[in-house]
Amino acid sequence: MTVLVVRPSPACEELVAQLNLLGVKALPAPLLSFNPGDDLPSLSQTLCDLPSGSVVIAISPRSIEYAAGALATNNQSWRDDLHYVAVGAKTASVWKSLTNIEAIQPPTEDSEGMLTLPLFGNAKGLSVLILRGNGGRALLGNTLAKNGAQVRYFEAYQRHWDDKHLSSQIEQWHKASVDTVVFTSGEQLALMYQSFSSHDQQWLRECHILVPSKRIYNQAIELGFNAISCVSSPSNTTLLHALCEMNNSG
Repeated sequence: MTVLVVRPSPACEELVAQLNLLGVKALPAPLLSFNPGDDLPSLSQTLCDLPSGSVVIAISPRSIEYAAGALATNNQSWRDDLHYVAVGAKTASVWKSLTNIEAIQPPTEDSEGMLTLPLFGNAKGLSVLILRGNGGRALLGNTLAKNGAQVRYFEAYQRHWDDKHLSSQIEQWHKASVDTVVFTSGEQLALMYQSFSSHDQQWLRECHILVPSKRIYNQAIELGFNAISCVSSPSNTTLLHALCEMNNSG
């Protein structure tokens, strides 16, 4: 088994190193890079304007890293009369370590899991601020808005898809006999698939892919993938365990 890990740095290289250390051949594909979001300069005022009892949602560790940095620059703290929700354990951990915020976590690390939280049981009139990149988590925001919440998206960072050297990379992946691919977001799956020629799309569909949510699983089904494994979290620990089991099962 040869694994291609498609996720941003540094988690991408960290997972590849762990796999190689355990004897599983793996290659990194950190095709997304990040910059501060256009909304960051207004974060302090945006938080100040929220009504007491509002909800602030962080959809990734990166959104917290950029947001916390912006607040620290302005010597501002996170308000203690707001509810804070993290999409997963890693995001909650980063929030805790950088700001001491104890964020609420959903039962599953995806938009569907977030929507099951009691906090959103009666969303009518609830003010919700979603810290995210340029796009993403449309299902979460759209559903909350449909249920009566006042939703605002806040661009904490920007994602950039780097496919400048993709053709030469694909050739390397073929030579390395890549047969297993890890995608940690639906966006990465869609962008890579769209960037491929029809021939390379066929090759990708023949690979066994590992994804961290049912939503991305269904997305892969729609694209024509057949061999798909789904885990409950995009954390490297969870992915490493699943990949080692796949490798050992032959």
